Amino acid sequence: MHGRQAALVVMLAGLWACGGEDAVTREGFGGEVVQALCARAERCGEYAHASACEQDMRGWGRDVFLGLGIRYDESLRSGQLRFDEGAARRCLDSIRGGSCDKPALSQDAWQFGVEYDAACPVLVAPESPTDCRSNVDCGGQGYCGHTSANGCEGVCEARASEGASATLPWHCAPGLVLQGSPARCERPLEEDAPCVAQQGGTTYSLPCAEGLWCDSNGYKTCKRVGAQGDICENQGYYPCGPSLVCTNNKCARYAKEGSACTAPVHDPSLGLLVNVCQRELYCEALPGEAGLCRQRRAENQECRLDTECSEGLRCKGARYEVGLWGVCTKATGAGEVCDHESLSCPMGYACAQTGSDNRCLPIVREGEVCGWQSGVCNVSNACEDQRCVSFDATVCR
Repeated sequence: MHGRQAALVVMLAGLWACGGEDAVTREGFGGEVVQALCARAERCGEYAHASACEQDMRGWGRDVFLGLGIRYDESLRSGQLRFDEGAARRCLDSIRGGSCDKPALSQDAWQFGVEYDAACPVLVAPESPTDCRSNVDCGGQGYCGHTSANGCEGVCEARASEGASATLPWHCAPGLVLQGSPARCERPLEEDAPCVAQQGGTTYSLPCAEGLWCDSNGYKTCKRVGAQGDICENQGYYPCGPSLVCTNNKCARYAKEGSACTAPVHDPSLGLLVNVCQRELYCEALPGEAGLCRQRRAENQECRLDTECSEGLRCKGARYEVGLWGVCTKATGAGEVCDHESLSCPMGYACAQTGSDNRCLPIVREGEVCGWQSGVCNVSNACEDQRCVSFDATVCR
């Protein structure tokens, strides 16, 4: 190796060791998660271009929602937690390069945060944590218990093992789910296992393992989601796997621009059915009729349905059932006055009472600021003293 080449290698190695251009910062982590998700979405054919995916996701506030926000600031300052840049890079690589046949993120990641995904342990806790402010403070095998007995101060408790009783899903050890009555931590059911149970005259489905779904109206067992070419139903029964869509009763990749398509039918009981075109496209045809996949329409262009307009726009004044076209106009945005009855806020926001009117506020997670001027807690949390807290923490209040 020549001297100049050797020097370059040494310099790059030093940059790598210090983070360099490849370093992942805690503040920028959410934005990088979005980039990784969109790179995967382009590779798997859900979007034609990652840039369109990123524009959509940022419009929905996903870069904030999938980041770490401020909810761990105190724990990070005190040393209770440490942000692991190496784990963050491996997490992003796992998302970006993951199989198109598997979900990009786990259900826990979407519900509680990316840091709860098994491939994304980006926050490192001490070996034997005790006091806590959130579940992640306790590491992968614990949760933050809040009861009247400990005066509202969180204490790390071990997650329940297989077969043990529990009250909330995150009280179960990783890999287990809460099911049954009385509720116990159990492993998700495998393929062909019975998944329908009855309790007190009520019939309900039990959770199946990843890649499976409960055929509750048919065989009543766990079945594998459809692969490309498998039979499916356009109304969602016999579902297709990730990165696939049910097209003419067969699981297929999303159709590209210029490809033939059938426009989704509007059913009042189901809403507008899934668009078979790539996500920045729409099927240019009346509902139920054949057409071609085209780019979604820009502001001030004519339209028949909201789904024909680009993200952040809606089709104002259209009544396609009588042949009346409308115009793509800006939809209600973040912080703007909204109509609570029509749920007119963009994805990632909720229409909330803010004093004299309703406004679109971001949906925020445990530990984030909440209230009528800042945000609405997601379904797993409640707003206490302008902070989202877990339902465990409300027991002692």
